[in-house]
Amino acid sequence: MNEQMKLEAYNAIRAKAEANPLYQKSKSLHKKFQYLRFFDDANRPLNGQQIRREDKNSIPEGAEGFDEKTARIVIYNFVDGLLHSENDEPAVQYPNHWEFWNQGLLQKVVADGGDTEEYWKNGLPIRIETNLAQRRRNDEEI
Repeated sequence: MNEQMKLEAYNAIRAKAEANPLYQKSKSLHKKFQYLRFFDDANRPLNGQQIRREDKNSIPEGAEGFDEKTARIVIYNFVDGLLHSENDEPAVQYPNHWEFWNQGLLQKVVADGGDTEEYWKNGLPIRIETNLAQRRRNDEEI
């Protein structure tokens, strides 16, 4: 399959996802990285932990539009170029936010310090639970 066909297939998958109301509601800034493989400067698939400083809009330090006031450290974990969680470690994490991925696809997002949980299947969220702190205080079953 040529590169143009791969790009067209990816764009079709992404357009379908972006039309999904739960996808739009998701707290994941990195959901757009699904189905993507990442490479280093020598064109080798990324492996292990990568750390970068980025702002609340996922713009990395040094890029145009980077907002210093909202900067934070984001930790990514890769296996063979794909975002991937192993040993209960999130594939993407920053303060009060954790994302669990399986071979380049989101599985679960824990946001707002645990007050929001998202459950994903086949690249789309299937359930988003919010206000969990209050619900736990009320002894609601979650």
